[in-house]
Amino acid sequence: MMKIQNTHTRKILAMLLATAAVACTKESVVLVDTEFENIETSKVDKERRIEFSTFADRSTRAAATEGDLEFYHQTFKVYGTKTSNEGTKVQPIFQGVTVTAAIAEAEEEPNTWEYNTDRYWDKQADNYQFVAFAPAHAPLGYQHNLVEVNHESASFFSTEDFTIIGQNLQEGAPASAEKNAGFTGADGTDCDVMRSAPFPVTDPATTPTVTLNFSHTLAKLAVTAKANAAAPYTITINSISVNDLLSTGTYDHNAGWKAKSTATVDYSYTTPATALSATQKTYFIESLVMPQNVTDTQVLNINYTITSGDYSEEFTYTATLDQLFKDKATAFVQGNSYTVNFNIAPEQNIITFDTGVTGWTDTNGDNAID
Repeated sequence: MMKIQNTHTRKILAMLLATAAVACTKESVVLVDTEFENIETSKVDKERRIEFSTFADRSTRAAATEGDLEFYHQTFKVYGTKTSNEGTKVQPIFQGVTVTAAIAEAEEEPNTWEYNTDRYWDKQADNYQFVAFAPAHAPLGYQHNLVEVNHESASFFSTEDFTIIGQNLQEGAPASAEKNAGFTGADGTDCDVMRSAPFPVTDPATTPTVTLNFSHTLAKLAVTAKANAAAPYTITINSISVNDLLSTGTYDHNAGWKAKSTATVDYSYTTPATALSATQKTYFIESLVMPQNVTDTQVLNINYTITSGDYSEEFTYTATLDQLFKDKATAFVQGNSYTVNFNIAPEQNIITFDTGVTGWTDTNGDNAID
């Protein structure tokens, strides 16, 4: 251990240490919020930034990622307010801001949601409220009137009449499973409008991420078909249609969709002809439906051909939707998926013959025939 030999040397060393301490202090001063004491500045900024995660309800099935909003839409529009500790001042902090999915390149990395111009949590506010709809270009607005989101006077509404054109979301060749995604509403296609449940935050320290739970506001109709057996015939679907579904209406926060009774649309699959599988059902129609009653004027037609050897014959099956959904559903309800499954079994209805011979008599009335 080094010993300091004299007082003069000790004074010089003390001055050097003091100078070094001051220099070190000047270089490493970090302004840290008292609530995040002993945390580096970069981490403070990251944790205080308002971030979003999302979840979508399961009105469809069979896909591992269907619980993620980005599976259906990659944008949403968010509204949010904060309330002061005294509860007397409400400020809007998100007024229809578009949030976009950042899809991770690596499968093991999570997707994130990003927006422009970061907002930060305010520790002087004791209540936040958030709500959103997807996609961001959906024809919806949100009225909050500078009061809290989710306040009794706040509401979603349609900015114009919403019209479903009857698009088959299979987009061409049928699929052996529901498509589920593709509800983008771009380029004149049908748009699956989703709305989040209100999300309150009273303590950002324990709830640093806003988690929005979205649900479908429209219904979905699917039509499937399957062959009962692979041999000794082939079944080919030529066309399927569902007619006279109400297509145009408006949306209200409390009442939901209100369809206009004068505008209808048909859903159809026409070409190319598709041979059915005996092992799995094929989805021919998957379309959005405005919530409405199931009626006897809505007719489903399926035209198919049965081929056996060198013989083929065309068949047409027709039924009303109220017959098909009898004791199952009386209305298309928002957020629900409705499927009509056809299992075509020609072998259960084969035309068969039976024969017999009646005896002849050599008489014509009472007169014998010579």
